[in-house]
Amino acid sequence: MADGRSSPSSEGRSTAPLMRAAEAPVSAEWLLLLVLVAVFVWRGLLPGWRNLSTDFPNYYLAAHVYRQGYAPGRLNDWTWFQRQKDHAGIEKRLVGFVPLTYLSVLPMLPLSHLPPLEAKRIWLVFNLLLLGFTIELLRRMTSLGWRRIALLAFLTVDPLRANFLYGQEYALLLLVLTVATWFYFRGWPAASGATLALGAGLKIYPALFFIFFLRKRQWRGVAGLALGGVVVAALSLLLFGFQANWVYLTQVLPWALRGEMIDPYSVHFNSVTALLHRLFIAEPELNPHPFFFGPRLYAVVQPLCQALLFIPFLWLLGASRPEAAREKLEWGCYVFLLLLLSTHSASYHLCVLILAVALIADSLVAQGKPRELGALVCLYLLAGLPLFRWLDRFSSGGWTFLAFPRLYAMLGLWAFLLWQLSRPYAGRLCQRLRTREGYAFGAIFLALVAAGVALNFLRLPGLYQNYALRVATVPGSLLASEPAAAGHALLFTTMGPHTYRTAALTGGTIRYGDFGADAFHPTFSAESREGFVELAGTASRIIRFSLDGLGFPAGPPAVVVESGEKPTVSPDGRWLLFIREDRGRGSLWIKGLHPDAEHAHLLNREWQWVPSDYDVLEATVFPDDLVVFAARPEGQSNLFMGRILQLRFIAAPPRGGPVRYPAASPDGQWLAYCMEEKGDWQLWITRMFKSTEAMPEIVEARRLTNAECNCTHPAWLPDSKTLIYATDCGRGLGLTALAQIKMTP
Repeated sequence: MADGRSSPSSEGRSTAPLMRAAEAPVSAEWLLLLVLVAVFVWRGLLPGWRNLSTDFPNYYLAAHVYRQGYAPGRLNDWTWFQRQKDHAGIEKRLVGFVPLTYLSVLPMLPLSHLPPLEAKRIWLVFNLLLLGFTIELLRRMTSLGWRRIALLAFLTVDPLRANFLYGQEYALLLLVLTVATWFYFRGWPAASGATLALGAGLKIYPALFFIFFLRKRQWRGVAGLALGGVVVAALSLLLFGFQANWVYLTQVLPWALRGEMIDPYSVHFNSVTALLHRLFIAEPELNPHPFFFGPRLYAVVQPLCQALLFIPFLWLLGASRPEAAREKLEWGCYVFLLLLLSTHSASYHLCVLILAVALIADSLVAQGKPRELGALVCLYLLAGLPLFRWLDRFSSGGWTFLAFPRLYAMLGLWAFLLWQLSRPYAGRLCQRLRTREGYAFGAIFLALVAAGVALNFLRLPGLYQNYALRVATVPGSLLASEPAAAGHALLFTTMGPHTYRTAALTGGTIRYGDFGADAFHPTFSAESREGFVELAGTASRIIRFSLDGLGFPAGPPAVVVESGEKPTVSPDGRWLLFIREDRGRGSLWIKGLHPDAEHAHLLNREWQWVPSDYDVLEATVFPDDLVVFAARPEGQSNLFMGRILQLRFIAAPPRGGPVRYPAASPDGQWLAYCMEEKGDWQLWITRMFKSTEAMPEIVEARRLTNAECNCTHPAWLPDSKTLIYATDCGRGLGLTALAQIKMTP
């Protein structure tokens, strides 16, 4: 038309392509979201709904035994925890509580009275609600809209799937951190800090927001986190007691911070610490072929890498609260940084990335940076793909570098986010480095590296010396423990792919007993040629077996004791000692197997010798029927001794720390035991001096091990000069291998 106005028909024709172009991304987003949700349901939710899988039984079982009044300090004992799983009738084969916090048990308490699979299904429904609430909170905090928030959530393909498949608690942690974020952005830093303290009770790393608040000079956030931490610690002390919390702080947490929990060399963790362990630390069973065996190199590189990742981010955050877009970027970057620094970063840990990426994406949208947004989403998607599952075969020597693709995606994200944080200082970074603040952060960097290197070097003496003393090497073996000499054979407990088994090592060959259930604590009498082992079910039974030259015979087991644990047979085969538990506290019992004529009336008779008030842990028998047992009637374990046919027993002299795992030498001259020192269990021996008293004196105590790791469950060979013991040196906490050490009288 002459006036330049278009007719209605021409206006419709001109705007229609624009409308279709705008609708196309929306349709694509809907289609992608439907596909991602379908994959999540198919690969995560439905299998998790049908099966217990792992890790839900770990939380559920801990809540179950706590509700029954069991002492929580035993939760970190791998074999004890497995035994309780059998008693509870849980179908999942292998369980373990390490390195979970005690407070992570609390969300499962309301479900612990239900059958485990029913409890898991309720937990999964609850997790879906938590995820929905998190998406809604993120929608309110950002301009992305709920569809794109949901897209970002389900783009964590493997993490979200694994969380629901395994019944993990990271959907809960994600919500807690999101609520803390919402409080912070609303101008309530004290409430944010208190909420983060609650998250630290579930998983430790939210406590590191204390540094974020300090950097931002958010003193109310610092106070909220500190006071919340005090409340959380007080709650843990009130519910679980001082002893359990002390064990966690001194024996569990240091190992977790070093990345030495479960399997430190596993590529499934795909963390910086796991890669460095794989490259520079050898272990005969878990990592026999490192790229280069250099513990000293690891001691330097590990803290250097952690400091290089952490300090530049912290420096670029700035010391005050910026405008909204920058603030979301900084908070999201810090959440991401804590995940990157995690020493055990399993796939489900990355569920928390949903919060970080949503905030960072909203910041990039607000700044009009579509290319950077695309790069962020691509790196985020790569981090959430299970590529490491296809590359884990490349985990030896120089091939090790190929087995950590998720770590490389996370490092790519780190570089990308570091670039985003530094953009306001473009061209001024060198100048800023020469400021007082730059020098201060340089000093902090050097101090962190120096402290880390010093601590690592302090641990090195003796840490890997036991490798040359290993008794047997089974590739990939996570646990071998509870050794017992059986003539020319060595019996021990081992963790198999699906169950705990009794193994016999003879002439360099290992054979396994197939008893159809978890088998623990083998014991053997050289004189009677009889062996005994505990089979765990809804109640533990002690069975008798005999060894031939080739291993364990076939046939049904002969049950000797019902409801008995940890059998110990006297050297002459006359007496069988065992433990019965009452709400997790052990009483010591004796049964006559082959008594002499004078005590024939005790044949097959069982009687309680030490009540459960003492909480008996282990026992050993000398050739003269002297029994030494470890018990903790008042919290700290100590040794007690008495004779089988006498009613009294006495406490051994205090050793200076908790004492456990007594072992009598075949010649009756020596007692081996383990004492906890500075958070680690060390192997000691002492001479049993025969005095005129009814009880011998314990003299000449000597320590045989001194590395900063645990040496437990000693057992003597027939020569009374060689000890076999379980050690987790160079391994995961409590996941031991067997080594031997000679004692020179």
